[in-house]
Amino acid sequence: SPAPNPGTPGLARLVPRALVVAFLAGGTAAFVAHDKAVRLDVDGTPRTLHTFADDVTELLADEGVTVGAHDRVLPAPGTGLAHGDEVTVRYGRPLDLTLDGHHRRVWTTAGTVEEALRALGVRTEGAYLSVARSAPVARTGLTLTVRTERTVTFMADGQERTLRTNVATVREALAQAGITLEGPDTTSVAATSFPRDGQTVSVLRITDTHEVREESVPYAVERSEDPELFRGIERVERAGRNGVRRVTYAVRTVNGVRQKPRRTAEELVHRPVSRVVRTGTRQRPASVAGA
Repeated sequence: SPAPNPGTPGLARLVPRALVVAFLAGGTAAFVAHDKAVRLDVDGTPRTLHTFADDVTELLADEGVTVGAHDRVLPAPGTGLAHGDEVTVRYGRPLDLTLDGHHRRVWTTAGTVEEALRALGVRTEGAYLSVARSAPVARTGLTLTVRTERTVTFMADGQERTLRTNVATVREALAQAGITLEGPDTTSVAATSFPRDGQTVSVLRITDTHEVREESVPYAVERSEDPELFRGIERVERAGRNGVRRVTYAVRTVNGVRQKPRRTAEELVHRPVSRVVRTGTRQRPASVAGA
């Protein structure tokens, strides 16, 4: 019988071990290949983490980051992930914005008021802001009033005055222009209205006076039948006399132009005296033929 090979048992023992080592090495390589180091920035708070997620959606789910319709994610959800990638999440914030008198609600992912207005394309140079430009916009939202700088022209006392302003009312803009309204003076638009860019406002200088006039009140005619008078004959029993009425008018002058007077009061000074007339109804006698 052949002599036994002394190396065979040792080889038999080494082969399974080599297979195990190879398997473990391959598994470790696969494990390392799927592990990725990525940078996740959630609303300005960055951190580097290791993940087995294949795409952005899986990464956010694994990290418990929930996003909504108004939130911004870069790169977009569903985008594949590679080692060294950076994922940024910015939460949407409601902004109740009143811009030049018009209110609307917008959503922004900006962290400050200035960033939000820049993203919305709002011109802030010379503008009034109810909140500081550097103020943060909280996730719960912010109420903000912005009045941009506008050009307004006033026509007053024969002169034209143009200024740049960010005030809320025509009255405030008048004060900035050094124009004073006195008594019944007013403007061509409501003084409480919002001054629009490029608007021209006329100042109306008003003078109110009163006039008193005496006006004639026509007399009436009273007629009565008189059977003693022949038909066609009238006899005036009493002459008529007009009365006198004192009337007060309010007269308004606007920028030197007199307006139509408005009657405000009246008083009867002398009553009119009616004219009394008697009218004959008696038949005339028939004429005698041949007389």
